[in-house]
Amino acid sequence: MSRRLLLIVLALATLGLSACGEREETITRGESEAEYVTLGDMQYQVQLSRRLNQFNEGDRSLLTGVPPTERILRRGDVWFAVWMRIWNRSEGTQVGADSFKIVDTRGQEYEPVPLAATNAFAYRARPVASDTEYPVSDSAAGQSPTAGSLVLFKLPERTLDFRPLELEFSSSALPGRESSIRLDV
Repeated sequence: MSRRLLLIVLALATLGLSACGEREETITRGESEAEYVTLGDMQYQVQLSRRLNQFNEGDRSLLTGVPPTERILRRGDVWFAVWMRIWNRSEGTQVGADSFKIVDTRGQEYEPVPLAATNAFAYRARPVASDTEYPVSDSAAGQSPTAGSLVLFKLPERTLDFRPLELEFSSSALPGRESSIRLDV
């Protein structure tokens, strides 16, 4: 190969590699909890999702602040928790998603149970400053093993048979936009 041809090949390869580094793919539908999913200028990741056992001491503390009308599980219902983490990589403060739902393969939708301010692990749609994370690392949720904020659902147990379950979320600040993450149930 001539020296000139070799230089051209190297130049094209370098140009191709630099172009790859500049292009970022925006993912709004995550195939697993491990993926970072974008909604607006923020990235979301499910840290963990699982059933809760209301008779387990550790899980019972996660149920703090459940409204009295929701506290009792009917026969066949289960508590299901999703822990979220958010990164704001934008130049300015952004507000996190304020609408969540779980959708099963039948199209059945389930809304989260609201949690009172007394629950230190509960997810709240709040402003997240530029280049920071939520929950903050020195909060109860940030210090927990999941390092995420809790979104709590009450589901019929049979819903867990209609997998994969999708966590869909949106923000009233971004009308018409929605992202989702497939839960690893």
